[in-house]
Amino acid sequence: MTTLSTVLVQVPASTSNCGPGFDTLSIALSLYNFVRLTRRDDHAIAATSEVGEGTQQMVEETALSFAQVAGVELSGFDYEIWGEVPMARGLGSSSTVRAGVVAGLNALHGEPLDKEAMIRLTTKLDNAPDNACAAFAGGFCIARTEPKTFSYREHVRFELPESLVFVAVSPDYQVLTENSRRVLPDSIPFNDVVRSTNSLAFLVGVLVSGEFERLKDAVNDYIHEPYRVHLNPFGHESVEAGVHAGAYTGWLSGSGSTVVCVTDAEKARAVGEAMEAVYKVNNTKARVYRLNADNTGLTVTA
Repeated sequence: MTTLSTVLVQVPASTSNCGPGFDTLSIALSLYNFVRLTRRDDHAIAATSEVGEGTQQMVEETALSFAQVAGVELSGFDYEIWGEVPMARGLGSSSTVRAGVVAGLNALHGEPLDKEAMIRLTTKLDNAPDNACAAFAGGFCIARTEPKTFSYREHVRFELPESLVFVAVSPDYQVLTENSRRVLPDSIPFNDVVRSTNSLAFLVGVLVSGEFERLKDAVNDYIHEPYRVHLNPFGHESVEAGVHAGAYTGWLSGSGSTVVCVTDAEKARAVGEAMEAVYKVNNTKARVYRLNADNTGLTVTA
């Protein structure tokens, strides 16, 4: 049994779906949440500062599921969560918390689970295989799920260069994942599936090849973004403004409300200003992030 008493986990945010890659594609970003776990002498699970009921339930559920999957007797622990990843904005905030707790408990209990098992557990809890892969593995991730159950199976990852900049604009309103999934249809027209599949394959090829200029007009989704547009007012216009200012392309990050444009370092400032201006003119506060891909994934420090 490990003798560790305290661990600190740094977990990157992520932009998922990346347009047509619904529940499949994700990119870890240089924006972080932190989870600190400290072993207790009893079996209590307690926050060291005030948290909401939802956060306490999330941590408890994650801890109990970890113990069951890992086959260990769960030690009580104090926890602290902080960071810059905004909640319910489509940047994987809940995945960062769950992944941080899973990885922290894994370290405190002698690492009974490997990385794939931790991704599988986090996906089961958070229903987001794309975000879970990015949180643990970093880089540009392609998650593979089981065709019948949609449970996580494996992933492939690639590193992305620092020259690629992700301008994320996060307006001052939340979009809950359960609400954004509720508006999705039960079936999709065949032609829409074909168009999205074509865009998905090309997007993966361009990101892997590094020919980023070819992203222009190449990222199109007909599976989820058209149905979520009413939950994300001004998002489509913000992406269009960013592309007009020189970005390669853009998309709705996860279920929103954040939108992301992909560009180079030279145009990043102009792209961010153009995207933010759409919200300003509509009297909506928004925060602009200039980010790079995080090619490391979460880290655990004793």
